[in-house]
Parts: sequence; C-alpha cells; structure tokens
Amino acid sequence: MAVSFAGHPLFGAGFSAPGRFEADVFDCEVEGELPPGLHGGFYRLQCDFAYPPPANEWASGFNGDGHVSRFWFEDGRAHYRGRYVRTERLMAERAAGRRLFGVYRNRLTDQPEARGLNRSAANTNLVWHAGRMLALKEDALPYEIDPHTLRTIGPYDYCGALTGETFSAHPKLDAESGRMLAYGYQARGELTDDVVFYDIGPDGRIARELWLKAPYPGIMHDIAVSERHVLLPVVPMTTSRERLEAGEPMWAWDDRLPTMVGVFPRDGDASDVRWFQGPARLTLHFLNAVSEGDVVRMELPVSDGPRAPSQIRRWSFDLGSKDDRFGEELVAASSSPLARIDDRCLGHPYRTAFAGHRDPDRPMRADLMGRAAGFAANCWQRIDLRAGDVRTFFAGEAVSLQEGCFVPRGANAPEGDGWLVGVASNYERQASDLIVADAERMERLATVRLPFRLRSGTHGIWVGAEDLPSPPQEPAA
Repeated sequence: MAVSFAGHPLFGAGFSAPGRFEADVFDCEVEGELPPGLHGGFYRLQCDFAYPPPANEWASGFNGDGHVSRFWFEDGRAHYRGRYVRTERLMAERAAGRRLFGVYRNRLTDQPEARGLNRSAANTNLVWHAGRMLALKEDALPYEIDPHTLRTIGPYDYCGALTGETFSAHPKLDAESGRMLAYGYQARGELTDDVVFYDIGPDGRIARELWLKAPYPGIMHDIAVSERHVLLPVVPMTTSRERLEAGEPMWAWDDRLPTMVGVFPRDGDASDVRWFQGPARLTLHFLNAVSEGDVVRMELPVSDGPRAPSQIRRWSFDLGSKDDRFGEELVAASSSPLARIDDRCLGHPYRTAFAGHRDPDRPMRADLMGRAAGFAANCWQRIDLRAGDVRTFFAGEAVSLQEGCFVPRGANAPEGDGWLVGVASNYERQASDLIVADAERMERLATVRLPFRLRSGTHGIWVGAEDLPSPPQEPAA
C-alpha cells in the first residue's frame, strides 16, 4: 500500500507535514553577514514522520522519527545537512513499508511485527560529551551519531555500564569539571517508580550511580543542578496500566496530584533525597539552580496546567527548614515553555535567560499563518533574572521562532556575550530560515535561507569547531 499523509488531521499540510527527505545544501543563501567568530555546528532534532501516525493521537507530535539537522558555520559561510537517525524502529518500518508503532509510549498499541523491538525514536535532544554525539529520547538508551556526516553509528550504552533501561533527553553538562549528570526514570521498565542517576566523568566513564524511588508515576523530563545539589521535579502528567490497556498515549494531566521535587547532594545517596511538594504545575524544562547556604533556588518556565500560559518562576527549597513545601514567585511573563541559559553558567550564580515569547501586540499575518498565529513565538527575549529587564527580538509578522540556542563569543566572554541561533518557520516563503541574532542587543545579524521547510524542532545544541575531534576542512560530501 502506498504511503499517504493526505487528510491527516494534524500532519496533512504546511509546516506540520513531514519532510521525509535527507539533504545537503552547500553555501546556503545568507542575508546579512554571519559573524566571523561563528565557527562550528548548530545541531538540532525534529520529529519527522516517515510513516503516518495514528490519526486520533493528540501526542503524535512527539512520536515522530528523529531527524538531525546540522548548520555548519565557517569563514562567513553556512552549510546545511539533514539526516534521519536510523533507529531500529525506523528501519523496521522501512522494511515493512508502513507504520508499525502505535500511540505515544504505549507498546500495547503496536503492530505484532514491532513487538520486542527498540521503540526509541531518538527525537528529542542531542548531547556532545567525551567525544561522542548522542541522540536522546527519554524512554530508551541513546543512539550515537557521527557529528560530521550525521551517520547513525548505533545504540550506545556506555560499553554496557548503563544499568537502567532509560536515559533522559536532558542530561546536564558541567562546563567547569567536564562531567555529565544524567538520569533515567521508569528505569526498570514501563510504569516502574525507579529512577537512576549517573555521574559521568569527562572521559565518558560512569563514575557513580544512584537509585531512588519516584513518589508517583509522573513525567520527569528534565533536572536542574547547582554546584552542590540535584533537583528532580515530578509533575502531575501521569500514567497507569489501565490507561495503556485502554490504548491511550502514556501521559494525562491530573491536577489532583501535587508537584514533587526531590533534592539531594550531588555526592549523596538515596537516603539523602528530600521530597518537597507544591501545587499542581506543568513544567518540562528548567533554566538553572543555585545553592545559597541551606536554600536551593531554581528558575524555570512553568504553567498552572496544559491550557494555562507559561511564565518563568522561581522555586525555593529550604533544606534547613522542617517545612517540605517549596516557595514560588514570578520572575517574567515569557510565554514559551522553552528557555535557555548560557550553558557555561550551569550550577553557578547567573542572571541571564533566553526564551521564546508570543507578543500579541506585534503585527501577525494570520492570513498566511492560519491557526499557527494563535500560538507562534514571534519573539526571542533576553531576560535579566535579577533586575527584571527584558530585551526583545521580533522575528517578523509571518515568522514563528523555534528554540534559540546561545553561542558564546569566545571561551572567556562574559555571560550572555555572544549570539542566539535558531530555526524559524517563514510562512511567507513557506520555507525555513536560520536566524543569527546578537544576544546582547537582540538584533538580527544574518538569516540563512533554506530552499525547503523543516518541521518544528525539539532541542538544539552548539558545538564549536575547536571541540570536535577532527574539524572538517570543508563540509563532508
């Protein structure tokens, strides 16, 4: 049977439709001038469906095949490469010529041919650590890819040292020590309450692991780390055996449950974990955390539920108090659930965040954007978390910005001194742009034009040319 996405209610047309291709574009068209100091690769992942997902699944947007894009910058030029992550899942479906895997993270809805196969779509985030680039999805172990060719090398389990069955899409890299702090939840199988935490050295060897129990089966998409502590939030997007047996995607919002945050020392054990609780909150991504005496504070985009607007708030945990409720205060009204920092500041005192934002007061071409005009992020914001000052970059009246990634001007540049890079959906061209903006002035420097559209991305990272083992003299053929 021939493949067709025609008529699919979510992915039939426009920027939501799958690209289903791999490409190389050498010497991309550039408007403006790329900074001469921008030398390296911006890598990002998107969910790009090879075969149509179930038509009635609300979570299908997170259930597509991992597709990596690399924008390589050198000498004022930009080159593009895009490749699928050749997961066991994707290759099985290619062999069958049809979709085999069912709704989001529910293997009970898979076709018989998919049983026993690795369900990972490797579609959420990338990490570069200890000379390896890993494509991550939190329900499975990583896939390794070549940072230059984007060729899929294969599943990676740290030479058998990973004892858990899952590995988060949001490990944290300590720029000062070179260590990676990672974890997995549902780590002994689906619906289990087991969480494993790994401390991985700069040589890529697992130095320590810690096992603990989650308070209930909620999503644990990200962690925050300070110099001395790890913070593990559990939010009331939850699941159950009954839900999976009913054929539903794994997660559902349940505001009867509290938000729980486990706080423990980076060198502690399971007996050191202290659980704090607060009102039901929906959050998936965190900015940073800082320990000040007995108090640990973290900033994060958070909302009061699936239909409530996101804001950046500050949560405080007093380890010297007997009160196990965390404090909460508003920091900024940025509306995007995606926000980033200067990654060199991880775990240390900092003041700058970069976030997407939808500004309804800016002009917007609803005639071109359709329903996307109701939720598109038309701005990036630079937020001073101490003073509350906000500087805004407006992308245009028919442009929807994806996550912005901060690139420092140099290894010793002050916090926030550098560039923001990120992909944008240009509804006037019906094609994708990559925007490079000055991260201090929040002004456009250059736009890299692609002759096609990319689906909305999940997350991206910057890897400087000096950090790659063998920087290419020219883009690989």
